[in-house]
Amino acid sequence: MRDIKDKNRVNEILQNDIKHIIRKYYFEGAVNSKVEVKTKDDHGHWYDNNIDPYKGLAEIIAVTLKNSLVSQQISFVDVPYRSKTKKSFLKKIEDKLTEKDYSPESMTDLAGIRIITLIEADVQKVCELIGNMFKIHHADSVNKSEKLGEEKVGYRSVHFVCDVGDVRAQLPEFSAYKGLCFEIQVRTALEHAWAEIEHDRGYKLGGKLPSHLNRRFKLLAGLLESADLEFNRLTVEIEEYSSKIQKSIHENKLDYELTNIGLKQLFQNKYKNLELQDYELINETGNILITELNKFGLDTLSKLDKEIQKSINQYTFQSRNTILGFCRDLMMIIDITKYFEKVFLDSQPWGATDIKTYEFLTQKYKQEELEFIFDKYNIFVFEEDDE
Repeated sequence: MRDIKDKNRVNEILQNDIKHIIRKYYFEGAVNSKVEVKTKDDHGHWYDNNIDPYKGLAEIIAVTLKNSLVSQQISFVDVPYRSKTKKSFLKKIEDKLTEKDYSPESMTDLAGIRIITLIEADVQKVCELIGNMFKIHHADSVNKSEKLGEEKVGYRSVHFVCDVGDVRAQLPEFSAYKGLCFEIQVRTALEHAWAEIEHDRGYKLGGKLPSHLNRRFKLLAGLLESADLEFNRLTVEIEEYSSKIQKSIHENKLDYELTNIGLKQLFQNKYKNLELQDYELINETGNILITELNKFGLDTLSKLDKEIQKSINQYTFQSRNTILGFCRDLMMIIDITKYFEKVFLDSQPWGATDIKTYEFLTQKYKQEELEFIFDKYNIFVFEEDDE
């Protein structure tokens, strides 16, 4: 997923992507309807003459959706797209020949886009976004979960058949696609995993598995559905926990264990004036920091908060530091010997620090004390020009 939060930057990238697609699939007119369809071979000719617009349509819709998801800050795993292969097209035509008046133009999934979200809650957000962006053909769209009912498990996904809509069709980059339909499937990562496994291992083996194997597939679908629901509940509870801590910080009630969420809320809300960076505390950084604070004895938000309050009133801390850097400075200014004996040796040791940290520590310690400690633990102090 592209991590783009600036909306102007999102729009700039979107326009560049769209221009590239138009150059790639430039054509005059949307569909070449001059191909007369009477025989099976004619269907193949129709496909050859008309598939390029759908290739461009699938890509331009995927790019537009991806950038809108980023702009709206809706989490997603991927937005793959495809145009229907000739083999799949001809098979569908053959299956549909029994239907009266069925023609290639009535096929709604020649261009297909799939949005894969992390959790179920984001599926609804995506569905609302699609409704705001495109014209939905409700008669041809379906929610597979609703079709399953209460007593069945199986393929779960929301399928939309859309066109670009009258408003978007007036834009130069979309005008050539006016009237062309495309299908958007929305599903979670776990739903996607189950569907792909069933498709590859089930339908490709002849369309139907033996009943005992098919039952196991259905049981697996039930387990994945339960996991989806649990992930969704966990996400909601994490957000509620974050809001609870935020409220407690404003009320100065900080008796919470150290967590990434708690640290983020503490520094974002109570110590915003410190202008610290990396509030997200993602990956290993947050875990390293929490481990070090616990070893130092600052194992709750309350204890950490008291030491921050006391220290910022006594010393001038570096501005625009990272949260990890600030907390290490805090522990060293409290008790540098304790930090190196109890924390430094048992954590991921760092071998160098800048002159600003050294100068910060001189507010409490004498130069010979610092040199002794840094020499003992092989800490190199570098000037900014040495970086």
